[in-house]
Amino acid sequence: MCAVLTLASNSMAQTVTGTISGFVRDASGQIVVGASIKLVNQTNQDTRLAESGPSGDFTFPAMQPGTYTVRVEHPGFHAYEKDGNVLTASERLSLGAITLQVGSVNEVISVTAQGAQVQTDSSERSALLTSNQLSSIAIRGRDVTSMIRVLPGVSYQGESESPGGSFGSAIPNVQGQRNSVSSVSVDGLTGNDLGSPNTFSSTVNLDAIGEVKILLNNYQAEYGRNSGASINIVTKSGSREFHGSGYWYVRNDVLNANDFFNNRNNVKKPLYRYNTEGFTLGGPVFIPKLLNGTRDKLFFFWSFEDDQTKTPARRAEG
Repeated sequence: MCAVLTLASNSMAQTVTGTISGFVRDASGQIVVGASIKLVNQTNQDTRLAESGPSGDFTFPAMQPGTYTVRVEHPGFHAYEKDGNVLTASERLSLGAITLQVGSVNEVISVTAQGAQVQTDSSERSALLTSNQLSSIAIRGRDVTSMIRVLPGVSYQGESESPGGSFGSAIPNVQGQRNSVSSVSVDGLTGNDLGSPNTFSSTVNLDAIGEVKILLNNYQAEYGRNSGASINIVTKSGSREFHGSGYWYVRNDVLNANDFFNNRNNVKKPLYRYNTEGFTLGGPVFIPKLLNGTRDKLFFFWSFEDDQTKTPARRAEG
């Protein structure tokens, strides 16, 4: 019983969902009560509905990270539509004031251009690694903890030779604090090694990561359980269209030059061979005319990676 309770207390999860909010007004600045607000995920068409309250405000809590389209309607006004609203993990995204123009609801005013969004609903300091950045920056060991070290405020340490290191990846120091007080989560589940809190033990394939959000300080209580930084890793998910990738990364001593001292002492190059191959595939689960015909209710994402290593310390390991 004691062991079960101990494990339960150490397996606390933290949320990676965010909040989208705003308020509705008319052209004269007066609040609009009872406006219908629809929020649609542009990737999988997940739809949420709400109405503006007595103060004209609205809130969508517990939203998954993604890109959303917001549509606002009210009798006597043109419908308002704005896409490209990006919500990252653990973010409080404010859409600000949505102004409705007098006219027919059948006519839609679409907003396609906008300035940079400023965080107004929270005083947190945070940093973000997007999927494009993760795929564009070359990392020797393809370990996500090495990617985190490119962000401001994160100390640089030596890179891992392979994902997960030897017995887990060392969490870097953030904002001058010890790495043992930082928490790491994968889709909300704790990734810290329970026996060594300064180690990340839940290795994730780099091609399966959608984004990495780091809450540095001044973040809300629900987004962190430790006193240090909160590192939130969000994996990719399926969408209405099929997407996939395949790759093969090679590091081989045949391609390396021997160093000066080995040549002088007639010492051969050390064995150094890393072969990393894998693939990803995601999309809708559907059977035409039988199951999920609209491809907006059930999705899958599959990721596979195989690391084969041969070094003096690890002669053959797969």
